Amino acid sequence: MMYIYDLIATILIVISHLLFYFQLIHYSRPSYMVIISLGTVFTLFLRFVIEVTGFPELNMLLCLLFLLSLGLLQIDLNFTKNLYFALTSIVIITLFNMALMELSQLLFMWSPFNLYIWTYSIIHLGISIIILLSVVMLSRPNQRLANFIGDSHLYPISFGLLGIGFILILILNSPATHFLASLNIKYWRISYNVAFFIFFILILLMLIGFQLTKEKLLDEHQSRLDKEMLDYVKKLEIMHDELARFRHDYKNLLLSLDEAVRTKNIIQIEQIYNEVIAPTSNMINNHELDITKLSYINIPEVKSILSVKFIAAQQHRMKVLIDIPKSIDSIDLPIVDFIRIISIIVDNAIEAAVESKEKIIQFSFFKIKETHYFIVRNSFKQTQIDLEKIYEKSYSTKNENRGCGLYSLKRIIDQTKNVTLETSLQEPFITQTIKIKDSNKENNSLI
Repeated sequence: MMYIYDLIATILIVISHLLFYFQLIHYSRPSYMVIISLGTVFTLFLRFVIEVTGFPELNMLLCLLFLLSLGLLQIDLNFTKNLYFALTSIVIITLFNMALMELSQLLFMWSPFNLYIWTYSIIHLGISIIILLSVVMLSRPNQRLANFIGDSHLYPISFGLLGIGFILILILNSPATHFLASLNIKYWRISYNVAFFIFFILILLMLIGFQLTKEKLLDEHQSRLDKEMLDYVKKLEIMHDELARFRHDYKNLLLSLDEAVRTKNIIQIEQIYNEVIAPTSNMINNHELDITKLSYINIPEVKSILSVKFIAAQQHRMKVLIDIPKSIDSIDLPIVDFIRIISIIVDNAIEAAVESKEKIIQFSFFKIKETHYFIVRNSFKQTQIDLEKIYEKSYSTKNENRGCGLYSLKRIIDQTKNVTLETSLQEPFITQTIKIKDSNKENNSLI
C-alpha cells in the first residue's frame, strides 16, 4: 500500500513538472490525457532505470533531458530558453516538494496523531496533489511571467540560481556516485540550508516578476489606448476637414442651382443634378458608416478601438456594416487579451477587404445564452488561401515578413480555455468567429 501511495505521488509530481514546463514554453497542444499518460510512462521508466542502475541521481538528470527533448516540439524556442524553463520546472517544484514535506512532517510531529509506517506516504501523496493543483491554478500567471522574464534583468540572476539549485538537488537526492555521495555526507546540512535559501530567493524573484509583469501589461495597455485615442483624434480631424470641404462645395452648388432656378433654366438644373447631386448621394450611401451602433458596447476601451478601426475602414472607401442588437456590458476575458484579439482580427479584415473588389467588412457582436459571439466577415482578393496554414508563423498571402498577427492570435486563443476561434471561407468572403463562454468564475481582471 505504501508503494502505491508513493508511486501515485511520484506520478503526480512528474505531471506537475510537465504541466509547469508546458505553461512556461507556451506549448498548449497536449491534452491533459496526453500529459497524464506521459507522466505515468516516464515515472515507470524512471523507477525501472533507478532499480536497474542503482543511481537515484539519474532521476533528476533524466527528467531534465526529458523536458529538453519535449522543448524541441516548440519550434521558436532556442536551447538556452529551453534549458532555463526546464531547470525552472525541476528546481521550483522539487524544492517546493521538499519544503512542504519538511513542514508537514514537523507539523505532524507536533500533532497528537499517531505515527504509522504509511504516514509519510500519505503526506507525500497529499503534497503532490497540492503541488499539481497549484500549477493548474497558476497557469495564466506562469505564462505571463515566462513572456516577461526572458527580456528582464531577473533572467541571468535566476538562471544562475537555478543552476546552483539543480546541483544541490543532485547532492541531496541520496546519490550513489562516489563524488556526489561524498559531498552528500560532508555537506548535506549546508546543501540543505543553501537549497532552501535559493528556493525562497527564487520564489521572491517570481513574486517580483509577477508584479513587474502586471505593471508591464498595464503600461502596454495604456500605451495602446493612448495610441488608439491619438488615431481617433486624427480621424476626427480628417473627417472635420472633409466636412468643411463638403460644406464649401455644397454652398457653391447651391449658388449655381439658385441661379439656374431663378432663371428657370431646366437644362442647367438637370445637368447640375445628374453631374453633381446624384453622384454625391450615391457616394454618401455607399460609404455610410452606422457607427452609432457602437454605442451598444458599454466597454469604453473596446468601443474606442473599434471606432478607430471602422473610421479607418471608411477612409479606404469601404462599406462597413455593423450589427450589435443588444447592449454588451461585460465579457468573461481579460481586457488586454480581448483588445489584442479584436485588433488583430479587424486589422487583418480591413487589409484584406481593401485589396478586394467588393471592399466590404461586416461586424457582429452579440450574446446568446452564456456565450458572446464576435464575428468579422470581409471580402478578400481572389487568391488561394489555405485555412490550415493561415495561423502558422510567417504564413501570409501578401509578402514576406508578414503573417505574425494571426499566429499571435492563435497563441492567445490556445492559452485561453473559454475562447474558441472558427474560420470559414466562402468566396469572396472570409469569416472569423470568436466564441467567448462565461466561465462563471470570479476574476478581478475580467472586463
